Amino acid sequence: MTARIDFLHLPGQRRRARELAFYGWLATAALLGSLLAGLLALRLHLHTRDLLAANALLDGQLRALAPQVQASNALRADIIQLEKRSAALRQLEQQRGQAVHLLRGLASASDTGIRLQRITLRDGRAELSGQAPAMQAIQDYAGALSGAGLEGAVLHDLHADLQPDAEDGYAFSLAIPLPPAGTGTRR
Repeated sequence: MTARIDFLHLPGQRRRARELAFYGWLATAALLGSLLAGLLALRLHLHTRDLLAANALLDGQLRALAPQVQASNALRADIIQLEKRSAALRQLEQQRGQAVHLLRGLASASDTGIRLQRITLRDGRAELSGQAPAMQAIQDYAGALSGAGLEGAVLHDLHADLQPDAEDGYAFSLAIPLPPAGTGTRR
Protein backbone atom coordinates (compact mmCIF):
# COMPACT_ATOMS: atom_id res chain seq x y z
CA MET A 1 0.00 0.00 0.00
CA THR A 2 1.42 3.26 -1.02
CA ALA A 3 0.57 6.51 0.63
CA ARG A 4 -0.42 9.23 -1.64
CA ILE A 5 0.49 12.67 -0.55
CA ASP A 6 -1.04 15.62 -2.33
CA PHE A 7 1.31 18.57 -2.29
CA LEU A 8 -0.71 20.61 -4.75
CA HIS A 9 -3.48 21.45 -2.26
CA LEU A 10 -3.33 23.03 1.09
CA PRO A 11 -3.80 20.85 4.21
CA GLY A 12 -7.31 22.35 4.84
CA GLN A 13 -8.30 21.56 1.27
CA ARG A 14 -6.99 18.01 1.64
CA ARG A 15 -8.92 17.60 4.91
CA ARG A 16 -11.99 18.98 3.22
CA ALA A 17 -11.57 16.52 0.29
CA ARG A 18 -11.25 13.61 2.76
CA GLU A 19 -14.37 14.80 4.59
CA LEU A 20 -16.29 15.02 1.33
CA ALA A 21 -15.13 11.52 0.33
CA PHE A 22 -16.17 10.22 3.77
CA TYR A 23 -19.56 11.91 3.50
CA GLY A 24 -20.00 10.49 0.00
CA TRP A 25 -19.27 6.96 1.20
CA LEU A 26 -21.52 7.55 4.21
CA ALA A 27 -24.34 8.77 1.93
CA THR A 28 -23.83 5.77 -0.36
CA ALA A 29 -23.93 3.37 2.62
CA ALA A 30 -27.04 5.11 3.99
CA LEU A 31 -28.67 4.97 0.56
CA LEU A 32 -27.86 1.24 0.22
CA GLY A 33 -29.08 0.57 3.80
CA SER A 34 -32.32 2.43 3.25
CA LEU A 35 -32.75 0.65 -0.08
CA LEU A 36 -32.32 -2.72 1.67
CA ALA A 37 -34.74 -1.67 4.47
CA GLY A 38 -37.21 -0.46 1.84
CA LEU A 39 -37.00 -3.78 -0.04
CA LEU A 40 -37.54 -5.66 3.24
CA ALA A 41 -40.51 -3.43 4.13
CA LEU A 42 -41.94 -3.91 0.63
CA ARG A 43 -41.54 -7.69 0.95
CA LEU A 44 -43.27 -7.67 4.36
CA HIS A 45 -46.04 -5.45 3.00
CA LEU A 46 -46.64 -7.78 0.04
CA HIS A 47 -46.58 -10.86 2.29
CA THR A 48 -49.01 -9.23 4.75
CA ARG A 49 -51.29 -8.26 1.87
CA ASP A 50 -51.28 -11.84 0.57
CA LEU A 51 -52.05 -13.18 4.05
CA LEU A 52 -54.92 -10.70 4.46
CA ALA A 53 -56.31 -11.74 1.08
CA ALA A 54 -56.05 -15.44 2.05
CA ASN A 55 -57.75 -14.68 5.39
CA ALA A 56 -60.52 -12.82 3.59
CA LEU A 57 -60.96 -15.77 1.22
CA LEU A 58 -61.11 -18.23 4.14
CA ASP A 59 -63.53 -15.99 6.01
CA GLY A 60 -65.78 -15.87 2.94
CA GLN A 61 -65.63 -19.66 2.63
CA LEU A 62 -66.48 -20.05 6.33
CA ARG A 63 -69.46 -17.75 5.93
CA ALA A 64 -70.58 -19.72 2.88
CA LEU A 65 -70.25 -23.01 4.79
CA ALA A 66 -71.86 -21.76 8.02
CA PRO A 67 -75.42 -22.75 6.97
CA GLN A 68 -74.20 -26.22 6.00
CA VAL A 69 -72.40 -26.57 9.35
CA GLN A 70 -75.55 -25.49 11.20
CA ALA A 71 -77.64 -27.94 9.17
CA SER A 72 -75.10 -30.69 9.89
CA ASN A 73 -75.19 -29.90 13.62
CA ALA A 74 -78.99 -29.92 13.58
CA LEU A 75 -78.99 -33.28 11.76
CA ARG A 76 -76.45 -34.65 14.23
CA ALA A 77 -78.70 -33.57 17.14
CA ASP A 78 -81.70 -35.16 15.38
CA ILE A 79 -79.74 -38.38 14.89
CA ILE A 80 -78.80 -38.45 18.58
CA GLN A 81 -82.44 -37.93 19.56
CA LEU A 82 -83.59 -40.63 17.14
CA GLU A 83 -80.96 -43.04 18.49
CA LYS A 84 -82.19 -42.35 22.04
CA ARG A 85 -85.77 -42.86 20.93
CA SER A 86 -84.83 -46.06 19.09
CA ALA A 87 -83.07 -47.37 22.21
CA ALA A 88 -86.12 -46.52 24.31
CA LEU A 89 -88.38 -48.27 21.78
CA ARG A 90 -86.10 -51.34 21.78
CA GLN A 91 -86.25 -51.38 25.56
CA LEU A 92 -90.04 -51.09 25.48
CA GLU A 93 -90.21 -53.90 22.91
CA GLN A 94 -88.00 -56.04 25.12
CA GLN A 95 -90.19 -55.28 28.14
CA ARG A 96 -93.28 -56.10 26.07
CA GLY A 97 -91.80 -59.47 25.15
CA GLN A 98 -90.81 -60.08 28.75
CA ALA A 99 -94.32 -59.10 29.92
CA VAL A 100 -95.88 -61.56 27.47
CA HIS A 101 -93.54 -64.28 28.69
CA LEU A 102 -94.29 -63.40 32.31
CA LEU A 103 -98.06 -63.30 31.85
CA ARG A 104 -98.05 -66.67 30.03
CA GLY A 105 -96.03 -68.17 32.85
CA LEU A 106 -98.28 -66.61 35.51
CA ALA A 107 -101.40 -67.87 33.74
CA SER A 108 -100.10 -71.44 33.64
CA ALA A 109 -99.13 -71.30 37.35
CA SER A 110 -102.37 -69.75 38.60
CA ASP A 111 -103.94 -72.85 40.20
CA THR A 112 -102.10 -72.59 43.55
CA GLY A 113 -104.46 -70.38 45.61
CA ILE A 114 -102.17 -67.34 45.37
CA ARG A 115 -103.71 -63.88 45.02
CA LEU A 116 -101.37 -61.47 43.22
CA GLN A 117 -101.73 -57.80 44.08
CA ARG A 118 -98.94 -56.20 42.08
CA ILE A 119 -96.73 -57.16 39.12
CA THR A 120 -93.81 -54.87 38.29
CA LEU A 121 -91.19 -55.13 35.50
CA ARG A 122 -87.85 -53.58 36.44
CA ASP A 123 -84.42 -53.92 34.85
CA GLY A 124 -84.90 -57.38 33.35
CA ARG A 125 -86.73 -58.85 36.32
CA ALA A 126 -90.30 -59.14 37.47
CA GLU A 127 -91.43 -58.39 41.01
CA LEU A 128 -94.61 -60.08 42.19
CA SER A 129 -96.41 -59.08 45.39
CA GLY A 130 -99.37 -60.98 46.72
CA GLN A 131 -101.00 -63.03 49.46
CA ALA A 132 -100.97 -66.75 50.14
CA PRO A 133 -102.97 -68.83 52.58
CA ALA A 134 -99.91 -70.88 53.64
CA MET A 135 -96.15 -71.03 53.20
CA GLN A 136 -96.49 -74.24 51.23
CA ALA A 137 -98.67 -72.40 48.69
CA ILE A 138 -95.82 -69.90 48.06
CA GLN A 139 -93.35 -72.75 47.57
CA ASP A 140 -95.77 -74.52 45.24
CA TYR A 141 -96.26 -71.28 43.32
CA ALA A 142 -92.48 -70.81 42.89
CA GLY A 143 -92.28 -74.41 41.63
CA ALA A 144 -95.17 -73.83 39.22
CA LEU A 145 -93.44 -70.69 37.93
CA SER A 146 -90.25 -72.70 37.28
CA GLY A 147 -92.34 -75.29 35.45
CA ALA A 148 -93.88 -72.52 33.35
CA GLY A 149 -90.48 -71.27 32.18
CA LEU A 150 -89.90 -68.61 34.84
CA GLU A 151 -86.88 -70.14 36.57
CA GLY A 152 -85.00 -68.46 39.39
CA ALA A 153 -87.86 -67.03 41.48
CA VAL A 154 -86.42 -65.63 44.73
CA LEU A 155 -88.47 -64.79 47.80
CA HIS A 156 -87.67 -61.21 48.82
CA ASP A 157 -90.18 -60.45 51.49
CA LEU A 158 -92.42 -62.63 53.62
CA HIS A 159 -94.49 -61.72 56.64
CA ALA A 160 -97.63 -62.92 58.31
CA ASP A 161 -100.66 -61.03 57.07
CA LEU A 162 -102.85 -60.43 60.10
CA GLN A 163 -105.84 -58.48 58.86
CA PRO A 164 -108.94 -58.42 61.09
CA ASP A 165 -111.50 -58.83 58.29
CA ALA A 166 -109.65 -61.52 56.29
CA GLU A 167 -108.25 -64.97 56.82
CA ASP A 168 -104.76 -65.19 58.21
CA GLY A 169 -102.10 -65.86 55.63
CA TYR A 170 -98.79 -64.57 54.33
CA ALA A 171 -97.92 -61.46 52.34
CA PHE A 172 -94.96 -62.12 50.06
CA SER A 173 -92.79 -60.60 47.37
CA LEU A 174 -91.01 -62.63 44.69
CA ALA A 175 -88.36 -61.54 42.19
CA ILE A 176 -88.02 -63.44 38.93
CA PRO A 177 -85.19 -62.81 36.44
CA LEU A 178 -86.53 -62.47 32.92
CA PRO A 179 -84.57 -63.43 29.81
CA PRO A 180 -84.04 -60.74 27.19
CA ALA A 181 -86.78 -60.62 24.56
CA GLY A 182 -86.26 -63.07 21.75
CA THR A 183 -84.43 -65.71 23.84
CA GLY A 184 -87.07 -68.28 24.45
CA THR A 185 -89.97 -65.95 25.22
CA ARG A 186 -92.23 -67.55 22.60
CA ARG A 187 -94.18 -70.70 23.39
